[in-house]
Amino acid sequence: MSGAPMSAPEALSASPVVDVCNVTLSFDGPPVLKDINFSVASGETRILLGPAGVGKSVLLKVVNGLIRPDQGSVLLFGEDIFSIPEERLFALRARTGMVFQEGALFDSLTVRDNVGYQLLQNRSITDDEVDTRVHEALSFVGLAETFSMYPASLSGGMKRRVAIARALINNPELILYDSPTGGLDPVTSTNIIELIMKERDVHATPSIMVTHRLQDAFMLCTHRFDAGTNSMVQLPTGQADPHTTFLMLEEGKLIFDGSLHDLVHSDDAFVREFIE
Repeated sequence: MSGAPMSAPEALSASPVVDVCNVTLSFDGPPVLKDINFSVASGETRILLGPAGVGKSVLLKVVNGLIRPDQGSVLLFGEDIFSIPEERLFALRARTGMVFQEGALFDSLTVRDNVGYQLLQNRSITDDEVDTRVHEALSFVGLAETFSMYPASLSGGMKRRVAIARALINNPELILYDSPTGGLDPVTSTNIIELIMKERDVHATPSIMVTHRLQDAFMLCTHRFDAGTNSMVQLPTGQADPHTTFLMLEEGKLIFDGSLHDLVHSDDAFVREFIE
């Protein structure tokens, strides 16, 4: 989470962080994913939209190498994750932060041990360094006071923010958010989107965010995080963040890939029904 933010032109000039090519996947039945192609550039945020059951979370797990497709390839940081040794895949995953649905915290561990879980597996990192980095991550999400608490003592929104802190602990080069506001009330959802926006705008970390909540997607695209006021501000009417773009799945097929302007002006019947 440290380091100066990349400028937009610099951020998008590099090779793709993620390149998904012709991915198809079935689970003993009709394809869950059908010939999926898209990429994520450095500094880019991709919002993966669609109703429940269309394959959004499955696609995110394919990107992270947690599920192997029947066909196609996924290049993560330029490496084909399904043709390299498992230990090399572990190293690539360590460069990726993952926020799972519902947070997926360990109830028996303190917030400190949940957030610092990856660091605690590395014996070369001292307890003092773990404490320092966990404090930094928790401060970023506004939860420094929860350091010694257990998940059972936290609200749903706080658990989700702790999960984001855990995803940020290794200064990731890519973040995958799986329905980060699912099951939360509107006010708490807005707080989570603001955190995602903060990571996008302060550190220019590329990401994929799965959601079925159109209001969250639009908020992320039409606002920016102001470090001076430590809050998000709306962009001028008609403007959208140029590096936050949309993908949409329908029954396992990628039917849309483009900007907010293209999304709201799409002629596709499924897209129009979803956004209206």
